[in-house]
Amino acid sequence: MRRLQRFLMTSAAITAVGAAGGGVAGAAEDPPADQPNDSTQLEQITVTATKRLERLQDVPVAVTALTSDTLERNNVREIADLVKLSPSLQVTYGSQPGNFVISMRGIGTFSSGIAVESDVAVVIDDVPLAYQAESFMDLIDVDRVEVLRGPQSTLFGKSAIAGVLNITTAAPTAEFTAKAMGYYTDDNEVRAGFSLSGPLSDTLRYRLTVEDSHYDGNVTNIHNGQKINGSSGLTVSGKLQWLPTDNFTFTVSPRFNRNQSTCCSSPITSVPPGLYYQGATQLPESVVLKGIPVGSHNQYVDMDYRNGGGDSRLYGATAKADYNFSDSSFMKGYTLSSITSYDHWRMFDYQDTDGTAVPFLLYYPLTKPSGIDSGASQHGFFHATGTTQELRITSPGDTRFRYVAGLWYAKNVLNRYLAKGPVLNYVAYLGSHDNINYAGFFNATFDLTDKLSLVGGYRHNLEKIDYVFDNYTSVPTRHFSKSDQEWSNTGKAGLEYKWTPDIMTYATFSTGYKGQAYDLVSTFDAKEAAQMPVPHETAHSYEVGIKTSLFDRRMYLNFDLFDTNYHGFQTSVTSALPDGTFLTFLQSVGQLRTRGAELDAQAKVTANLTFNGSYAYTQATVVQFADGPCYNGQPAGTGAGQCFPFDGGKAQNLAGARLNNVPMNKFDLGGEYDHALWGLPFGGFLTFDYRWQSAVNFTLSQDPRTIQGAYGIANFSAGINDNKDHYKVSLFVNNAFDKHYAAGISDTTSGFAPAGGGTVVGAYGSSWTPARDSFMYYGIRVDLKY
Repeated sequence: MRRLQRFLMTSAAITAVGAAGGGVAGAAEDPPADQPNDSTQLEQITVTATKRLERLQDVPVAVTALTSDTLERNNVREIADLVKLSPSLQVTYGSQPGNFVISMRGIGTFSSGIAVESDVAVVIDDVPLAYQAESFMDLIDVDRVEVLRGPQSTLFGKSAIAGVLNITTAAPTAEFTAKAMGYYTDDNEVRAGFSLSGPLSDTLRYRLTVEDSHYDGNVTNIHNGQKINGSSGLTVSGKLQWLPTDNFTFTVSPRFNRNQSTCCSSPITSVPPGLYYQGATQLPESVVLKGIPVGSHNQYVDMDYRNGGGDSRLYGATAKADYNFSDSSFMKGYTLSSITSYDHWRMFDYQDTDGTAVPFLLYYPLTKPSGIDSGASQHGFFHATGTTQELRITSPGDTRFRYVAGLWYAKNVLNRYLAKGPVLNYVAYLGSHDNINYAGFFNATFDLTDKLSLVGGYRHNLEKIDYVFDNYTSVPTRHFSKSDQEWSNTGKAGLEYKWTPDIMTYATFSTGYKGQAYDLVSTFDAKEAAQMPVPHETAHSYEVGIKTSLFDRRMYLNFDLFDTNYHGFQTSVTSALPDGTFLTFLQSVGQLRTRGAELDAQAKVTANLTFNGSYAYTQATVVQFADGPCYNGQPAGTGAGQCFPFDGGKAQNLAGARLNNVPMNKFDLGGEYDHALWGLPFGGFLTFDYRWQSAVNFTLSQDPRTIQGAYGIANFSAGINDNKDHYKVSLFVNNAFDKHYAAGISDTTSGFAPAGGGTVVGAYGSSWTPARDSFMYYGIRVDLKY
């Protein structure tokens, strides 16, 4: 009740200040507030999905385009928030930010190794990030996010075998503009930022954006009383644009990000009775979990080491030059572009691997206790440095034959150091990986008739990779190194037919490629080294779709069907040691298939009422994986769903199994209603959003204890908006009906066992990772513009 009273008082005060400040400035000049809005058409959305600025409805690609207004209305802060707006997109959380996974249509790279590429590329202003973990930072000053689904290797390279998140930030403006944002929630998430843009001279423009954010988290560590599973960050970005002539533009874009994440702690949700931590009789549940309300939605942990997460820094810059050939040139209408980038990202990670505050090493191993007064922990760092260069020629967009062609170079240098212990299962290593990529690409459209067009593309790629791995666990240090290279070709071919200027259908076939990989993790040894590299991954995809603008552009309706096969899919499988430490092994799955249907729709019912919706039906299954991972307590045998001895361990045949964390059905439905308030300098608005998804299993092993049931989340907001768009104040409530759900579930982290060790058949503990909106929260947002 006190939180609610404090929130309402703060909201009222900010609303009053915002209304007074904006209203006085514009009241004398504003037109009558109750004048009807004649605009009943939807906004024309342009995208760069084909590396050419085109109307969304004309692009023969399955893409969801999220504009700045959509991102603002849904309070999108980071990539994980995009999952709420694009049903084909998933994010799977790991033990620290370095092994989070972005998936598209169920396909993503499940590996914590630095020498395994992502399946989904994250591209910001034409530059792909060197390491996917870099993308888990605040998104600021974003003009548009394009979610490109399915293999995009032809245009975006070998890390785009499952799709692309193509992010475009706002450009400098010809006139001075300024905006500021403040955001506050009742559970202490705070954001504040500003952006300035305008001319410095007749030929020089600038843009500067700064945003700071902080969220305590929704889990409490009772050892020190701190909130965890939150994050804080500071992001600064700039653009300096030089236009010395009418046909030449040069832009330099520096960027900086600092992020501190206390993520990835998983509160225990169940423990079988009568057990002891690690089997030590000195550590019964009543001691280890004292003060923790174990239950299905527990929000408490007790840990004596840093809770888990990572502290990262990103420094970088992009330089882009565009030359538009003049009308007097023989290349009239062509654009020549050069894009150069450099980024350096580093993260220091840490984790309390036993997840408790008890010094269990005093009593473990049970046969000969170590006597060390501590628990188990790990720490380390990631370094990723990326350099890219692209040269691109873009033909005129109003000719019968239109194309984009280019040359590409990229070099990524990645390092990973990890130390965990202190004595049991002690591991210390330093792994380094370089990959250099050269490519030439071409994408074109040829109009066979006024309505029928041929589309196609081709990419020729050379990748050189190497690694150095020093294992400090053994004495003397064991040293491994190797280098490899591989040529590859990917392509795309299809047809598009325009029935009318507003209705287009297309059918395409495309291939994808992801390079060879090294398994540079704690289990790397001579046996693993002899099997390296893991072979490349390929995709073959068929897609048909229709894009429509209906009722005089009052409604968009886009629909597609897809069927994609992945061969040699690279993924890590996980096993757990007695102290709760996870070990991962990279494997190559024989074949996966993902097929389904997707729908994107938007309708402007009246000038004041807009609806939007999206839906994804995804059947993502294993076709061949004869030696897949088992789960704890899985029945022994060789039949379906049974676990058999394999290569010194255990395995099961996962053919026909569904991929982990991929809902079969998922949809999002939202709407906004704006209404003028007669006689006042501002209007009111109401918005709602409801998303629903079917059940998922968080483990590929099909563990029946790691299933998240179907759930739906409803969000609402209301506020006022100045008639001249000088300010906007909104009050919102997320997860309005307090529907609890997990972003991850595990049955292997509790670490409890019978006295003396061993397991109890059919009795296993469990834990969960709550999502940001697993519990209801409410807040206020204020946006000011000039």
